[in-house]
Amino acid sequence: MRRAQRGLVLLVAVVASVALALVAVSLVRAVSTGVAIRGNIDARRQATFAASAALEHDVIALFESGLIDPANDDAAHNYFAARQPGEDGRGVPGVLRSPASYPPGFGMIDAGDGYAASHVIERLCLLPGEASLANCTLSPPSAEAAAGAPPPGEPPRVPAYRLTVRVDGPAASGPCVQAMLSAAHPNARLSWRVLDE
Repeated sequence: MRRAQRGLVLLVAVVASVALALVAVSLVRAVSTGVAIRGNIDARRQATFAASAALEHDVIALFESGLIDPANDDAAHNYFAARQPGEDGRGVPGVLRSPASYPPGFGMIDAGDGYAASHVIERLCLLPGEASLANCTLSPPSAEAAAGAPPPGEPPRVPAYRLTVRVDGPAASGPCVQAMLSAAHPNARLSWRVLDE
């Protein structure tokens, strides 16, 4: 009888030990998954901050400082006077597909914590030179101007610009971000979107 009780106690102890081991493994997995998710959220947030810094930098360079001549490419300000060939299905220009394809004369924005933003501004034109209806995407006219009778004081039509930012950092590459810009809008920013892989 005593021997049977010892065997039963041993069996219960083994089953309890296995159950505790399974609970411990589940807890370790849950904690490591939480840490990984938190790391991904932090990386995404840092990439968004870097993209936002590049956007503000480029809006100032393009519209406020007057340093960029919109008719000509300007490597010092990461500017192309026409759309670049080789964009992917998301609209990311070929020069931002990888760090190796980024033009050597173009600057990067250091966002801290090992993150850097590669960025380019493209004027939505077919060719460099003066902006015209035949060459560029221009701000839409008023209904009267589209009918051939622009009202007095109607602002001139201006080209649109596309800013694309690629953020790379310790957690590999982050998303690309694109913003549409135009001098026809009071704060120059028309839209903003994140382009996931």
